[in-house]
Amino acid sequence: MRNSQVDLPYLPDDLWLNCLARVSRLYYPILSLVSKRFRSLVASLELYEIRTLLGNTENCLYVNLRFSSKPHTRWFTLCQRSTRSPNPNPNFNSRWFASCFRPHSVLTNHTMVSVPTHNLTSPTELTRNRIAIDSNIYMIGVLGDGAFSSRIFFMDCRSHTFHKTPSIQTAQKNPLIRVLDGKIYVVEGCNDPDYSNFIECLDPETQTWEHVPSPSADIRGRYVSASLVLDGKLYLFGDKNLVYKPKENKWDVVGLEIPLRWNPTDFVGAVVDNVIYAFGRRRMRVVWYDSKGRQWRYLKGLGKLPKLPKQCLCVRLVGYSGKIVVLWEKDVRGTDPEKKMIWCAEIALERRNGREVFGKIEWCDVVLTVPQSCSLLHFTTVTV
Repeated sequence: MRNSQVDLPYLPDDLWLNCLARVSRLYYPILSLVSKRFRSLVASLELYEIRTLLGNTENCLYVNLRFSSKPHTRWFTLCQRSTRSPNPNPNFNSRWFASCFRPHSVLTNHTMVSVPTHNLTSPTELTRNRIAIDSNIYMIGVLGDGAFSSRIFFMDCRSHTFHKTPSIQTAQKNPLIRVLDGKIYVVEGCNDPDYSNFIECLDPETQTWEHVPSPSADIRGRYVSASLVLDGKLYLFGDKNLVYKPKENKWDVVGLEIPLRWNPTDFVGAVVDNVIYAFGRRRMRVVWYDSKGRQWRYLKGLGKLPKLPKQCLCVRLVGYSGKIVVLWEKDVRGTDPEKKMIWCAEIALERRNGREVFGKIEWCDVVLTVPQSCSLLHFTTVTV
């Protein structure tokens, strides 16, 4: 009996969606280049609903860059860069759909690809102060007169469309935002005589705002310059260092659980499994904070990691599936002085003997080449 061939382009959409839902999201940018139909399927919210039903959600990396010649910032996401290989099966349709569907293809390296965003109709500029919850990246907008928007914008990383939350109850002059227990906390950073509106909280599920009790007059400071979420608590740093404990609904002065002689305004780091990892600017290495010994320790095992730059603004760290990912800028030497490379490294973490943490470099690559005038704004992890 003669074997019949399946004409892949004309399979029903439902079947394609079920196939795509089982493919890593790292390949979706490649698949979207196959045809307009694939581009539509990959951008379909139905695809992500199927992924959720299958339990096939995964963490994805997004980076936000500003190009001096463009009025708006641009988003990029990490994907796999593929290479074609000789086709060992001459009966296979020679049209190249994607590396994950082609037998014996070779996958090499990683790259950042531009994300086409949609329906951002507001004239606001989006600040560097951003956080991620599930598949959404939340950010505060800046109006044309320099004032902060009363709404929080968020990008749905499934469809790459922008949306707005309801207006905050009290306008903020210099807000900081953090996520804790799935809720968004907006903290006023300036000296505001009306301390009753010092902090508000948004529940993304119900889209409702509520006030959070303010710290008492005997412990609160004049300003807040940085914040950190650790072990289910919200830490605020300024002329006074405070911690909010939502389970107890109370404020305290920060104790010895936070690193001594640590300047959080220079913090370039991430929290993974309640351990703080940071960029050690003095020796340009990745460090972690030993809360028992109350000291910073070097993350060992990274001897092959390329040298990191001295400038904090050129380095970013994020938590990623129990690991850390380091992103940094580096000049293109010799060939093109007007360009620079963006490097990325994924590092697995292993605790040994209870007192040491070792890192294992799973991959390290140049993921993007950009003009020197380009600036790195934000680096985050979302779940889709």
